Amino acid sequence: MSDSSRSTYTGTTPFLTAAGARAVLDAALVEAARIGVPQCVSVVDAGGHLLAFGRSDGARIGSISIAHTKAISAATRKRPTADEAGGDAIVSIKLALAADRLTGIGGGLPLLIDGQVVGAVGVSSGTADEDTVVARAGAAVLT
Repeated sequence: MSDSSRSTYTGTTPFLTAAGARAVLDAALVEAARIGVPQCVSVVDAGGHLLAFGRSDGARIGSISIAHTKAISAATRKRPTADEAGGDAIVSIKLALAADRLTGIGGGLPLLIDGQVVGAVGVSSGTADEDTVVARAGAAVLT
């Protein structure tokens, strides 16, 4: 088999490195401190696998799994978690009950490089709006 035929079956895809995930995490935690809202922040790869996690002092322990669910949902569905339910709280609850690791609660954002999802950041412990502000600060590192 020639090298050219192998290239037909493989491609070059950007991916989120461990260093990139830590940069997203650090930027998000800095923003959480700046706005005065302790947060849990989860950063995952495109398949929803954990790359980095951090919890501010004072962030709610129960928000750890929520932040991770938001990150997984944003990565695997390739859209912000707030878009998942169209802003409808009842639909958001139904989604969470119907599917594992899927949520319509704001605070999860896909991480994009050249328009391609390479991972996601999920934030929880504040309001959905505060979580989204912190997630945006983390995602901004990659732009």
